[in-house]
Amino acid sequence: ACAARVRNALAFATHCFFQENGFNYVHTPLITASDCEGAGEMFQVTTLLDAGESDVAELQKSGKITAEGKFNYSEDFFSRPAFLTVSGQLSVENYCHALGNVYTFGPTFRAEDSHTSRHLAEFWMIEPEIAFAGLEENMLCAQHYVQYCLRYLLENCEEELEYFNEQDNKVLDRVRLVAKTDFRRLSYTDAVKTLKEHVDAGKVTFENNDIEWGIDLGSEHERYLVEKAFPD
Repeated sequence: ACAARVRNALAFATHCFFQENGFNYVHTPLITASDCEGAGEMFQVTTLLDAGESDVAELQKSGKITAEGKFNYSEDFFSRPAFLTVSGQLSVENYCHALGNVYTFGPTFRAEDSHTSRHLAEFWMIEPEIAFAGLEENMLCAQHYVQYCLRYLLENCEEELEYFNEQDNKVLDRVRLVAKTDFRRLSYTDAVKTLKEHVDAGKVTFENNDIEWGIDLGSEHERYLVEKAFPD
């Protein structure tokens, strides 16, 4: 119940933050033909496979599958391959050209074959698009948004946070710290340099210990930078 109330508060705070800062809320399609991120890990939406209709011969006879065993999308609902969206980014970019600052906040879907808590098949994602902004403005928007939401929790979800703090006595301290502290800016180059120095000095060992410029930083690297290398 506490988690549900906190989620409700954070969703409300999300809309408050962007509305108070001049953003327009837009709705982007959940079913799309676009693979926004190019990863190809998408859930497909089709009416070609009716319930109980799985025999290849019958599907070919009905024209839903070609003689080569490929889907005949001209017989599908949208007459083309369609998928559950992985991101509304392409749509909000179009809206941004017309409306200025916009954001979308809704469900997204990923068919990645991963079973970690960081990779969900379905989740809600906030995607703002800022007109005429650079990296610094984007970083400030992210910081101010997170801090706004945390301050909203501190002001409106005191009992829920106290309950969470009973389970982990550092919860309230972390929330208060992040809510009032400027976020450290660290370039990718400096992050790689710091990680390599600490690995070479024997301060830490990662699952992926080959630290060099050009690698994709994993969650283990990100957590170490935040929690150990630069805890302040």
